[in-house]
Amino acid sequence: MRRLGGVRRAAAVVAVVLGLTVLTGCSGDDDGQIRVMAAASLVDVMEPLATAYGAEHDGARVQVDAAASSALVQRLRSGADADVLITADTVTMDRAVADGLAADPVVVATNALVIVVPAGNPGGVEGLDYFTEKGRRTVICAAEVPCGRAADNAIGAIGGTAQPMTRAVDVRAALGAVTSGEADAALVYQTDARSAGAEVEVLEIPNAPVNEYPAAAVTADGQAFVELLTSARGREILADAGFGLP
Repeated sequence: MRRLGGVRRAAAVVAVVLGLTVLTGCSGDDDGQIRVMAAASLVDVMEPLATAYGAEHDGARVQVDAAASSALVQRLRSGADADVLITADTVTMDRAVADGLAADPVVVATNALVIVVPAGNPGGVEGLDYFTEKGRRTVICAAEVPCGRAADNAIGAIGGTAQPMTRAVDVRAALGAVTSGEADAALVYQTDARSAGAEVEVLEIPNAPVNEYPAAAVTADGQAFVELLTSARGREILADAGFGLP
């Protein structure tokens, strides 16, 4: 089974970085500038969060590195610089904490899984059963990625086994497969579906899995950004983007 990612995921990340200030390998020690590693499903909300952070900290700049949660933790293990880590589930964050890569995480948001199909629903998708049928043009995230675990759990809950056309590297790549017409259905978070607007139709999943998003400071300089996420302003920004609040 091939993996889907590449250009579409990279494009999503670049859009956020260009909207902020691009730093080159520096962390919070550089005049208050910080680097935030954020789950791919947070890509759209990071710009207003970074703007709010700058407004509260004398114009301090934020660099965002958005990717699959598991990939972010691997980068930290490999020595990448970061001040804050935000993952799309507690399992991944717990591993980072156990490895001494982050400390004292706090859940800042939640997100529910939904089915997205292209406008007009050309595949005639009606529910999760569609993802259990071989030969269907379906996409779910890789098993090690939070959205992949959620997808497998949702399909398993109906007594099925996922039979995707491909596994995507992260949730934005899964969404991109639908918006590009490459797939007839994908399992993504509700915020990702919302970001696609009229390009997709959304099918709700009964008793859908809900992921919690923990944030943790990797360095002392990152604590202020975590505090923003739990503040009234941070919660307002997250809610406006469609995230649930703990």
